[in-house]
Parts: sequence; C-alpha cells; structure tokens
Amino acid sequence: MLRGCNHVMQGLWTISHFSAILVTDAHLALRDGLPLTDILEWFCRSPSMFVRPRILAFGLSMTRADLETMERSLLAESVYSAPAQLRPLQVVVQYEPAHAQSQSKLTQNIHQLDPTWSTCYLLLRDAQYAVQELGSCAGDLVWRRALKDIEIFSELDDDDPSDKGINEVRNLIENWDFSMPNANPSSRGFNVTPKFARLVEVLRAYGPCGDDFRGIVLVRQDCVATIMADMLRVMTDGLEFLRPLALTGNLAVTDAHRLASIRRSFESGKHNLLILTKTLEDLDVPPALLVVRYDVFESQISFSYACAHACRPSSRVVHMVENDNDVHRQVLTRFSEGSFNERWISVIIHNGGIPIPPSPLAEHRLTSQFFDQAGIYSGPYIEDSVTGRRLYEHDALEAIYRFVAITQKAGSSSSPLLVTREVSVPEIQRAWSCAVTLPVGLPIKEVTGPTRSTPTHARRSAAYEACVQLYEYGAFRHDLFPPHQYHVEPDAADAAPLATDKVSGNQCYLRKRTQFWSNAIRLHKHRWFPFVIYVDGGGVDYAPIMVLTRQPLPHIPSFRLFFPATSKAIRTSRAPPLELEKQRLEILYLFTLRLCRAISNKPLVCPLEKMTYLFAPLKLPEQVDPQFVNAVCLMDYISWETIELAGKTWMVKFDLQELHTSSKGVHDLVVQDRSVEFTRRYYVARLRQDLNPLSKPEDSPREAEYANLVEYCKARRKCFEGLSDYSQPLIEVSGIAMTGNHINPTAKAAATESSKGTVKYLIPELSAKFTIPASTFRTALLLPSITKRIEDFLIVHELNANLLSYSINENLLLAAISAPSAGFEVNYERLEFFGDSFLKYLASVYVFVTNPAQHEGALHAARQYIISNKVLMQNAARIGLPEYVQSKPFSHKLWYPPNFAVDPLSLSTLADPAGSGDENGVMANFLLGKPDPTHRGEDVNTSHGSKKKKLRDENVTQWLGDKTIADVTEAIIGAAYMSGGQQNALQAAKALQVPIPLIEQWEDFRRKAVAIHSTPSRPLRQGTTLAVEAIVGHHFHLPDLLAQALTHSSVEGCNATCYERLEFLGDAILDFLTVRYIFSREDHLSPGAMTMLKGAMVSNSTLAALCVTCGLHKHLHFDSYALATAIETYVHQLEAKRLEAEVAAEDNQPRQHWLQVEPPKALSDIVESVMGALYVSDGFILDGAENFFKNVLEPFYDRHITLKTLSHHPTKILFEMLQSHGCQQFELVKERNDSTQQTRCDCVIHQITLASAMGSTAQTAGRAASELALDALQCKPEFLSRTCDCRETGQSNKGAQASIKKMLVEIEDEKGV
Repeated sequence: MLRGCNHVMQGLWTISHFSAILVTDAHLALRDGLPLTDILEWFCRSPSMFVRPRILAFGLSMTRADLETMERSLLAESVYSAPAQLRPLQVVVQYEPAHAQSQSKLTQNIHQLDPTWSTCYLLLRDAQYAVQELGSCAGDLVWRRALKDIEIFSELDDDDPSDKGINEVRNLIENWDFSMPNANPSSRGFNVTPKFARLVEVLRAYGPCGDDFRGIVLVRQDCVATIMADMLRVMTDGLEFLRPLALTGNLAVTDAHRLASIRRSFESGKHNLLILTKTLEDLDVPPALLVVRYDVFESQISFSYACAHACRPSSRVVHMVENDNDVHRQVLTRFSEGSFNERWISVIIHNGGIPIPPSPLAEHRLTSQFFDQAGIYSGPYIEDSVTGRRLYEHDALEAIYRFVAITQKAGSSSSPLLVTREVSVPEIQRAWSCAVTLPVGLPIKEVTGPTRSTPTHARRSAAYEACVQLYEYGAFRHDLFPPHQYHVEPDAADAAPLATDKVSGNQCYLRKRTQFWSNAIRLHKHRWFPFVIYVDGGGVDYAPIMVLTRQPLPHIPSFRLFFPATSKAIRTSRAPPLELEKQRLEILYLFTLRLCRAISNKPLVCPLEKMTYLFAPLKLPEQVDPQFVNAVCLMDYISWETIELAGKTWMVKFDLQELHTSSKGVHDLVVQDRSVEFTRRYYVARLRQDLNPLSKPEDSPREAEYANLVEYCKARRKCFEGLSDYSQPLIEVSGIAMTGNHINPTAKAAATESSKGTVKYLIPELSAKFTIPASTFRTALLLPSITKRIEDFLIVHELNANLLSYSINENLLLAAISAPSAGFEVNYERLEFFGDSFLKYLASVYVFVTNPAQHEGALHAARQYIISNKVLMQNAARIGLPEYVQSKPFSHKLWYPPNFAVDPLSLSTLADPAGSGDENGVMANFLLGKPDPTHRGEDVNTSHGSKKKKLRDENVTQWLGDKTIADVTEAIIGAAYMSGGQQNALQAAKALQVPIPLIEQWEDFRRKAVAIHSTPSRPLRQGTTLAVEAIVGHHFHLPDLLAQALTHSSVEGCNATCYERLEFLGDAILDFLTVRYIFSREDHLSPGAMTMLKGAMVSNSTLAALCVTCGLHKHLHFDSYALATAIETYVHQLEAKRLEAEVAAEDNQPRQHWLQVEPPKALSDIVESVMGALYVSDGFILDGAENFFKNVLEPFYDRHITLKTLSHHPTKILFEMLQSHGCQQFELVKERNDSTQQTRCDCVIHQITLASAMGSTAQTAGRAASELALDALQCKPEFLSRTCDCRETGQSNKGAQASIKKMLVEIEDEKGV
C-alpha cells in the first residue's frame, strides 16, 4: 500500500491507471501523515469521471463516522454491507458471590477518626462501592487517589480547629501501607472480589494477541472505572500487555480534542483497554476485539452498544453473571435470539441513521446503589412533575429510541431516525448537527438539535431537544423517565402508623397527596400547558373548560361523573404549550379567582405565583364537535371577552330597554337575586314577555300569598323603594344545585341554593347578570369532582412508577387502591377476590417447588404464612403502600384548589355599595401578593373552626385495618394479572414484598423443581393413561405424575407417592381457574355473588359429582374395601337424585341434584390431583390444566351452577348476595288478592321495586320474585352500586335485620314442609 502510494506521489502512476481502490486497514491507512490521505484529497476530485476510480472500498474495521467523513470529502455515496450475523460471539462468565464486606481496614480506621463522616462522606460512598465490586484493595485505593484529586486534602487551614479531623485522616492515608491487588483465589493475600478475579482471567487469555489487542470494559460507576484501571495498571503475571485508560464524565463526548486524542491512542495501541461507564457507551471509538459487560446492564440498547463496539471479525462480548443469580439470568434471557431484534445492533452501528424496528424494547430495571457522579447528573434536565424523575441529556438518546420503538407502527416509516451532518460554523474548526425524524401522527415531525463539536454530542443534544418538545406537547411517555439514580429505601418512621386504636386494632396513616402541583410551581418556566375538559354528551349545556397548568399533566383516562338517575363521561385532551402575555395572564388569573370563588361560594384568594392552574372558558360553534377540534386551534376558541369581564366584576346590570325588544340578552345566562358577590344564583330558562312585576304567576308558589311580585318584594325585600319600570318582562329561572360529590354513584342530589321556597320568576331590575355564562358555570360546578379524580390518577401514576414499573392499567390500579368506604364507582372488592385466588395459586406453586419432601399439612402451613393478612399488611406497610389507599369519600364542601385560602378580610365586604361589583383595586393587590392569604389548613371562622379543622385533619390522615391493607395488596396483584398476565402479576407480588425469594419469573419454578422419579408401588391398569387423557383432553408428558395423581393413600407403600401433594397444588390451580372463569362469564357480578358461585363450583360435593359424571372415578387407584363400597353407593344415589331432579324441575333448568348426597372425599381429591399433575407435567404452565377445565368443568358449570341454581331457594341466595354487598334496605313485600286467589310479591331495595311476581301462594310468589331479582342484578350489576349507600353511610336498620331473620325462618319452615 505504501509503495503504491509513493509511486502515485512521485508521478510514476496516474490515477487513471486504477479502476478500484481497496483499503483493508482503513483505520490505519487514513491516519494523518500517510500518503493515501493526500492521494484521495488531490486526485479523487477530478472533474472527469472517466479518470477517477469507480470503486473505493474499505474493510469492516472502518467506523461509520469515518465513512461519513469520507463521503463529505469525496462527494461520494457509500454503500454499507453489514454481515448477515450482526451479533458477535457471546460468552457468559460466571463468578461466585462476594462475601459481605462494605468497608476495608483503612475505611474502618478513618471511621474511628471521623465517626459521623462529616468530612468525606462522598469518598466513603465510593470506597464502599469499590469494595463491593472490586475488593478490599480497591476500597483502600479510593482513599489513596483522593490525596491527589480532592482539594480538601491539599487546601487546609492548619489554624482552623475544625480541620483537625481532616488532618488526621490525611496523615492516616499518607502513612498507610497499601497492598497490591492479588487476584489469586488460592493465595492468603487474595484481596479482590471473585468477580474481578474472573475478569483478570478473561483478560489474561488475550495475552497472546500482544499489540493487536483492543478491549473495552463497560462498568456502571465512575469510581469503579477509575480504580479498576489503577489496579490493572500495576498487576503483572500475564497482564503486562494491558495499557488501560478509564473514561468518566462527559468530557470525552463534549470535547472534540479529547475525543480525537482517545481515538488516536486506542488506534495506535497507546491505550489498548478502555474502561467506560454506562453513560459513555455511545462513545464513538474504533471497534474492539473484546467487549466485557462487567455489570449486567438492563437495557437492550446497552446490549446493542456492546455488540456495536465488537463489530470486528472474531470479536467477542463477555457477560459477567453471578452464579445462581436469577435476576442476572433473567436479564440475559432478554438478549436471547428469540427475544431480541438484531436490527437494533445495525441501528446503533449506524448511529440511528437507518429506520428502526417498530418493536418495543424490553427493559429490566435493576435496583442498585447508583450514586451521583460529578458532571453526569448536572446541566439541563426534564423532570417528571408527578414522580420527580429526571431525564438528562445523556439519557435522551436511549429514551428517544424507546419512544419511537413504541409509537412507530410497522412499515410506517422508511426514514432514518437520526441524521448527523457536519456543518460550517465560523471560528470552529469542525461542528456537527443532528436532526431527529419522528414517526407520523405525532405533533412534531422533525427536531434539529444545536450545533456541537462532536457527532456523539450532537446526537445526544438533538435527542434531548426532541424529548423536551414531546414532553411539552404532552406526547412524551412518563414511563420513559429513568428511575432515580440511587435506590432509596422507605423511611421506617414515615411508613409506621401514627396511632393505633386499641379497641378495633385499626391504625392511623398519612394520606398520600400528589406532588404534581408543588413540583409544577417549582419547575415553572413561563410556559403554560393546556389541558381541556369536555363533558361528553353535554351539548351546549356544558361548555368545555381549558385548564392551563404550569407543567404538562400525564394522560388522564376518561371517567364518569354521576347525577341523579344518570351519569356523564368526562374526557380530556392536551394541547401544545403556550406563553402568555402579561396582560392575558393577569385577566386569566382574575377569571380563575372569580370562578373558584363562585364554585365554593367563599371569598377565596391566592397569589398568582402560587396558583397551580388557570381556567379559561372555550366557546365552540354549535356545529363543532369538541372531540374533532384540532388541539392547536383551541386557543382560537377561548372567550377572551368573557374572561376579561368576569375578571373585572362578578355582575352587570340588565338593560331594561333591550329586554323589551329582544330576548337575546338572556341566552346562556346566570342571574343572581342581588348585587353582591356571594348570593343565590339561577339559570335563566326564558324571558317572559307576557309577564311583568304586577303579574301574579300561577305556577310560582313563592308569591302565592301576594297579589303580585311587587307586593312580595315590598313585604320580603329590605330597602325596597319601588321600580323604575313596572312593565319590564319577568325572567323565568331554575335553581342551581350547589357543588356536590359527583364521584359517588349513590350520592344524593345536591340541594339548590334556594332554601326559602322555590323561585320561579325574578324581576330584572332587582337582579343582576352573573358574568360567567351558564354553560361554563355548569361545567365549573363539576370541577371539584373532576380535579379530585385527576388527583386520584396522579397518585395512581406515582404509585405505578415508584413501586410497579408502570406495569398496571391505571383504571385497574385506581380500583385496586379504592376501599368500598370511599364511595367510588369501583373499588377493590372484585380485584381482591381475583387477586386472592392468584396469590393462593402463586404461594401454592412456590411451597410445592421449594418443599419437595413436605406433606400436605406442612405445605398448608407454609402457604398460610405467605398469604396471611398479617404478613401482607406488614410488607405493604414497609414499602409505604397504606398512604396510597383511598378510603375516605370525597368531601366537596372542603374543596379548595391548591394553595387557595379564605380571605380573612372577606372581599365580599369590599364590594362597591352602588352594586357595580368592581374590585379591580382589590384583585390587583393579590397580583402583588397582598394581602397574604391565610394558610389553607387554618380556618378563619372561629365559631365553626374546631369542627372544620377536625374535618381537614381527617383529610390528611386515615384509619385502616390490617385486612384493608392486605386486601389492597391482593387487589393490586389481581389488577397486575388483568393488565399483563401471570408474569406481570408475579412481578407485582415481588414489588409488594410477598415473601417468595429466589423466584424472579415463572420459568424459575420449572427450573428449581425437583424431578419426580418415584413411581407407585402398584402400576396402573392398562389403558388408564389413554382413558384419562381422553377425558381431560390433554397429553401427559410425565405419565408417572398421572399414576401418582390417581393413587390413594390406602395403597400399601405409597405414603410418599400418593396424590396428596398434587391435590394440594391442584386445589389452588382449580380455585384460580374457577375465579378467572367466573370473571369472564359474569364480568360485572358483585363480589358477594362471585364468592357464592365459586364456593358452589369448587365444593367437595360438586367436584365429586363432576368426577363421577366424567368417569374419572373409574381410574382411581386404591386398596380399601370401605372406600370401594362408599364410591359404589354414592354413584347409585347420585344417579337417583339426578333423575328425581329432572322430573321435579319446573323450568327444565338442571338443579344441583348432588347436594343431598354425601360423597367420599377421594372423588373430589382426584379431580384436583389430576389438575396438579397436568400442571407439573407441562412444566409449571397452565396449558393442560386449562384444557381439562375447558373440556370438563366449564360445560358442567354452565349447565348446573348459576345464581338461580345455587340452591333450592333463590330468596336465601338473594339475601346473602345483598348482605355481602353491605345492603340493609331490602325486603320482600307480599300482598294477597282474595278475589283472584293470587299473591303478589315485590322485591324492594332502597324503596325501589326491583322485581315483582304473582303466585298461588306466598312461597311461590316469593321464589319467583327472588329469581327475577337475581336475573335483574345479573343483567344490571351496576344497580347496587348506584342505589345502595349503606356501606358508605354506615347505616344499620334493626327493623330490616329483624325482617330478614323472619324471612329466613320462613324459608327453613318451607323447606321442612
């Protein structure tokens, strides 16, 4: 190559002699000073295409950055040919766990000198981490390096007595005898971790490569990288060829000269081993022969970077994994060929310059002690206002990869995500810019980042800018914020209850308050984020309201608000951020203040700088549907005239002349009966031109005793001096209901503001027009309930992020933490019922696998410990779950927006005596923060202060029983299963500290299970296996398990191989499958009814009847004459009862004919044991058990077990179902009609007749009415939640209870007859 270059340079050859130039060692041939660079620069730009080489080819060792540079210099286009297999050879190196050791000897001595670590706490953290990762030798080296790097050891004032301790620490380190690293495990001086010793073995194996060796080690922490380089630099015995360099911080990314120096030193071999932290994994360095992932990085993007660094032929990626560590093994499975799309490696090799695959990236966030690193966690960042998580510039590239992978649809884009170009910038030698192209359908199409001095920094900056804009537009996913960089255990003092009730045992906990509003104020940067609220189906009666928040709200799902006999859906949408001019900001502030004062009917005040959100009314054309309005155009629909008027005054006078000629002035209007701010208000129905003040309306009861409205005003209105116009038309009005609790379906209708007779007509001259339109005010009166629900979802969002890794649907999670006493539309009861069965199933599998030698009794005890309410409560309290529980009903009377308070000066007394309502001067004071409003927690009304203070205190705390907390835990697990299946529920159980150690994923059960080698002492009869497989509809992979499942303990010598253990496991599996089936069949049934159904389905009598029906009993393997006789007798009796039931059935509905026959327990046992055998035989997955359930149990249940067939008397079932819901207000009202000789029976619940029936006797009428009521409740499961409020009000009707007991006695008497 050099000889050919010299010939060209000397003119012996011309460039036209070449058809192609092939460079096999491009990374070496393109160095500065070599002739090839000049040749390409001088000759390849020939104006004639016929005299220049057609092809310029480079070997694989050339990086993408070099190719891009060559493209620009040659004005050519490169064609990249990637190998068919992008994934390099993977090697897993296992190491033994290190002995628990957090401090070296030097650290212990320093601790004696400085017990509080007041002088060098940060160094202590680094030393502890170095000891854990590298060994005791590394911990000492941290202190030695500190003598050179930390200024506190070099800039001491000896005259300062406070520096005495620092001097002693410095002297101790200076005189310490530091030991050399010893990686020989058999040596007495072994002072490194087994993990580091294994790394040394890996590196030593590359000694024969000599000067050709290039390696990269990826670690997690700066201190580990630095000390690891120090240790390797001084180690011998086969490691002399290593020349390590530790790279930390961001300098290598942001400084072009530093990056160029690193590249040159690595290419030349001056440094042949780079030790990079995770924050530098995107550093643009030449490929290496060896890449070691010293820590298990959880991200598939990190894995792709490791593979990209090892894109040379014969390169290897080494994963260092702790032996028998299930978490590490689980992370590695995410990189297996079936779980990982290798196109991501190509994306990383091309620096995002090709289309990315539209498949979500699997992430596994490991909990580890991340410490703040200087220079890394500084600079600009985005902060999630809900959780406080931050996204820095170095996090942005991975975040944008994950975002696009989730949002991009398959085949939707062929454009590269990132396009990095060199740009010309004056006074800068080389500069780079990057453009981010986002998927179609997002509010932003392309983002161009700022100019940077390196390509890597340009990509990071552009990705960060894209994240910022997506976040501000409300399009950025909150689950993309990286977890906190260090794991913080909940403070035991914060998690502990505040008090305990000695009688009930309930404990007092703080109630969770969302951090969003306080964070939003702290992070506010003069931009406001629109959040629009629509009342779905509200039409013109409910105008949309825009809420302008200081930080973007996360996605809020739609929800329902409840009114008497109806409900309305509330939908929300987000719009791009905006900056408000000072004038508009002031009028929006005044309008918001006016609206909140009108909603609460109290003189609320709040300075602008403390106001968390502003309200703006939207006025859409009647023909425009709000859901189809472009979010960008919403600002055009803000009614600025309304905002400005309402901000200035609360009322304006009527124009009497206009009322005589037109009724337009009363459209969409609210009127008030006097010219003061806090008074009664009414919606205007219409203008009555046919009536005047001298009229006597017949439909107005208020003026019934008076000749006309004028006479009424003379008698009842103070200071009434007559009217200026007695011919003015009257205004017909309707009362405005005060703010109520619209979250509770059973909440009673709010009373109207008129308490002294119904107001039907008002005289315009004595009234005033409220400055907020009626359609806006209707929606505004719902704002207390709407903001409460928004805050509920913010709390759910925080819980989902902090404990559950965003793994649960937010609607389900809200239901899971909502106690029935809260009075919400949904509560945890149904999910708790489901989660309880899953937890029993999970715990049963766990104790079955981890206790292979224990019998059924011991397994029961072990399972009970795991699922006991006490254990669940204690573990939940330890992680702070009780504060998230929603147990109290919404108190709308105490609603204030955040930071609002009642004005102690009472602004209503400052109104203009003339009735103008002008308060600009007063409001202006609040723009300046004067007067300072009282704290929200204080009450200025001393006469009622103690009562209100008690209510406010109760809003801060709540009393919870142990069972409630345990129920919430089970409900969250149930919600996790509903959201993501079995594995997701397992992860939720782990997050909630359910005690199942050593299990990280469901596959671990199969891997840890002890193989079953024992066989029954007596083999099964020939053909049994095929017969049972035909019954269950599934093949047994392990026939020995079927033999064990069918073997009764009476068989001699089968104490260890009978079906008892499998029956224990199958019982839990059957319980779970049954509950899941009930959920699918009865998707809205109340928990009480589901409990009764499940009890009937899994009872011994039902399973025994099913066993005989399907013929499974014929294959039971036993050796007991008594059992044989009992089974034979039971089969005959069961058949007889079945025939009797078919004859007696009045409606051809099969009944539970087996209830009157006592079965042998062995028959129900083998149904469960076969279920367990199928499960274990299939490798601890549910396929076989589900087939058995679907083929055999489901048809049996569908035919025989429904709410109507639970027993022979549906009235008892109905009453049990109502009582399980907590309802106390129900009865059967019977009335005899002698003329027809018929009895009518009405089922009445809360004075509502649910069902009625006629019968020849009271008993038949009651039975028929009860069956109809059960049908009605099954068809309308929301009836009870909308009607019954007994549980919320704590109502107990002794008369109703006595009536229930009497009716139950009548049922028993009827049975006796």
